[in-house]
Amino acid sequence: MIKSMNKKVTINDIAMLANVAKSTVSRYLNGGSVSVHTRAKIDDIVAKYNYTPNTFAQSLKQQTNHTIGVIVPRLDSIAQSDMLRGLDELNKDDTFLIINVYQNSARELAAIEKLHSQNVSGLIILTANLTDEIRSILEASELPTVIQGQDEPGFNRIIMNDINAGNVVGDYLKTLRPQNVLLLNVDDHLDRAVGHDRFVGIKAALSDIPHKEIITDFNMTDAKEAAKSAMKNETFDLVIGATDRIVVGAMQAAFSLKQQPHFIGFGQSFFSETVSPNLTSFEFSYFETGKELYRLFLKVRDNKPSKPQRVVIDGHLVIRDSTTL
Repeated sequence: MIKSMNKKVTINDIAMLANVAKSTVSRYLNGGSVSVHTRAKIDDIVAKYNYTPNTFAQSLKQQTNHTIGVIVPRLDSIAQSDMLRGLDELNKDDTFLIINVYQNSARELAAIEKLHSQNVSGLIILTANLTDEIRSILEASELPTVIQGQDEPGFNRIIMNDINAGNVVGDYLKTLRPQNVLLLNVDDHLDRAVGHDRFVGIKAALSDIPHKEIITDFNMTDAKEAAKSAMKNETFDLVIGATDRIVVGAMQAAFSLKQQPHFIGFGQSFFSETVSPNLTSFEFSYFETGKELYRLFLKVRDNKPSKPQRVVIDGHLVIRDSTTL
């Protein structure tokens, strides 16, 4: 018998108290067939001892469960953190198993294989780029999968409308009549949506305007050093960065060199209204994107649509002091 009500009961304890086999308790917990009389007895015991099953352990034993593998390239990304909050906002019944892969394709591949072995109910992958190897393993997988970040044909995906974002920024920058523009971009082999799609319209708008493009990364310190190196040799009256974080690094560089160009960034982040001057930025709601990711995943997992689903998230340009002062 259970000597203390404070002791955490196990399946074995419940089986003993109900005078049934452990397998009967397991069926009860997993929603299987149990007689009305037996179910009533176990109901009373579960209520009396406030028994809570180990849902993660249960999910590893079940063919269908409520554990979703979520792969994130960079947990220090404001956009990805906001998407995770959006996922969690709508979630009621699922458990997210989150793996940070540090924007490393080998880690991402290993994470996908690990999640397969843990029998998750599906995958949500926030990806910078899919390598051929990752693409192949996902195509061969039977797990419901949704990716975010890249417009990959054949996959269920949610993408940001980066092409339109670049076109809008391109149209706007022409109204500023810049004489020399600095572009702080990222390697499109690491993130094609940001490094390529986001800049198509911008480069078209700059076709007859002097400009210089520098490839940096998503790190603010690296962006600051890249911008400072360029600004030491040239004077720019407009700086456009692939993300708000990158642009803030450039603003720090300009301040140290006593230069005052206009600045434009991308991404809905706290940087926009905390830096001075406030930053003009093309903004996407990453929190709402996270909600859409979860909705799409549920649709794919529960309804099994016959064709890959594609959802496009639009944004808008918010003009602030960094281009009006």
